[in-house]
Amino acid sequence: MQHNVTRAALPLQRLAPRALYVHLPFCARQCPYCDFPTARLDRGLEDRYLEALGSELARRAPQGFAPRTVFLGGGTPAELTTPGIERLVALLGPFCRAAREVTLEANPRTLLPRKLAALRSGLGVTRVSLGAQSFSPPLLERLGRFHRPEDVVRAVATAREVGVEQVSLDLIFAVPGQGAAGLQADLAAALALRPDHVSLYCLTIEPGTAYAAAQAQGTLRPQPPGREARLFAQARRTLRAAGFEHYEVSNFARPGRRCAHNQVYWRNHPYLGVGNGAASHLSGERRTNLRDPAAYAACVEAGRDPAAERERLTPERKLRETAYLALRTSPGIVRRRFLRDCGVDPWAALGPELTRLEGLGLVRRDARRAWLTGRGVTLADAVGVEVL
Repeated sequence: MQHNVTRAALPLQRLAPRALYVHLPFCARQCPYCDFPTARLDRGLEDRYLEALGSELARRAPQGFAPRTVFLGGGTPAELTTPGIERLVALLGPFCRAAREVTLEANPRTLLPRKLAALRSGLGVTRVSLGAQSFSPPLLERLGRFHRPEDVVRAVATAREVGVEQVSLDLIFAVPGQGAAGLQADLAAALALRPDHVSLYCLTIEPGTAYAAAQAQGTLRPQPPGREARLFAQARRTLRAAGFEHYEVSNFARPGRRCAHNQVYWRNHPYLGVGNGAASHLSGERRTNLRDPAAYAACVEAGRDPAAERERLTPERKLRETAYLALRTSPGIVRRRFLRDCGVDPWAALGPELTRLEGLGLVRRDARRAWLTGRGVTLADAVGVEVL
């Protein structure tokens, strides 16, 4: 349903970007469930890629750009060679000086102390996000991971030894063959490491992945939706009982340890993304770069814009995205904040949708805000379809 929201009714997004995402695509191997734009490490490609990354930053970063948060994702950023890390520090150092949070994604098996120490001292890394995924060797093998549970223990210790302030663990649940006992064992092993943050993702079969091919051949059968929902509810109870705040559908944090960078995305605020496959949201436009690292580097080398997709957000689209993303967080749609960010009262703009979601028991609403119920959290994607 359209609500005749005009461009005049919505203020242009005048906020300067305060977040920087840097995509570093190199991985030792592609996991069968992963559809991220990655590549095997090659010294020649590494040199070209980092040069292109610096050129894109120089061309696209707004004048005086001083991000408050920086996120190094991938891929596995710490997979870079030692000279590559030195080059990365030289490129990003000026952008990290004013950042209050610098996050590094890492594979537990390849997080070497000397590389992390160099990134900590050179870029001021404050958070390490480790792809633990599971602590069960059979499930790790099923997920195509080559690290072992003890590698996660070692990586957490390494992060703390070099002075990284926060450690986040990624876990995947509803892997074929995982039951309630297996999930509980994974959660117990993760909590024993005293992480500051846990990201919990239901296994999703993405098109074009090895898992999608296996599903098409009948050799991989995802867990039924009802079982996924029960496992998710179990995990939420366990993490909340351990003192974690469930502050976004897939994310849990100890008090004061929420990921500031990701909250920029969930507030639908502007950010700059550089590198292959990186997305940006600037001046009311959403864009995504070419996915292939070599093609991305060649495009930048030729002086061309590496964007593969661009979308100018209409006011209607902007407010609906903002509402959907807000509903994924624990505060939900905060009426006053939404009015300030979008220039429209959400109760007026989205009244029919919110009323329908309330009637289905997926959303609750009072005078100040609207938020997901427990059932709504489980069915967050369906809520998103209704709002968008």
